[in-house]
Amino acid sequence: MAFFKYLVWDNRHMDLRYTENKYDAKPTITKVYEDGPEVDMEAVNKEYRDALRDAQRSINGNRLIMLILYMVFVFLPAILISVFQDNVLLLGGIFVFTIFAYFVVEAINQVEINRLLYKMDQQLGGY
Repeated sequence: MAFFKYLVWDNRHMDLRYTENKYDAKPTITKVYEDGPEVDMEAVNKEYRDALRDAQRSINGNRLIMLILYMVFVFLPAILISVFQDNVLLLGGIFVFTIFAYFVVEAINQVEINRLLYKMDQQLGGY
């Protein structure tokens, strides 16, 4: 249930912005709320910098895993089967499946970032 809670959570009041340090790639949070309360950015960076970096890594990992699994288990077998059977319709079905799989992975990534935003909003006392 938590997946759908974070997926549909209304985060319009949040405006998480950050820059990355060019030497160690650590994010520096510069803004949290759209028009909300002012927060101490030094404290926010101290507490949430690692969580933001972990969320970025998780999102990049999800995308890479999806690409590898898709190529190995869906795309390459579909091309081989369609070549051997002269069936172009199979490739069309695979492309539709690709769009569906992409949206599922992006929904998982949205949940990952919303989980972080929800935690920040609860602990920073947002509205």
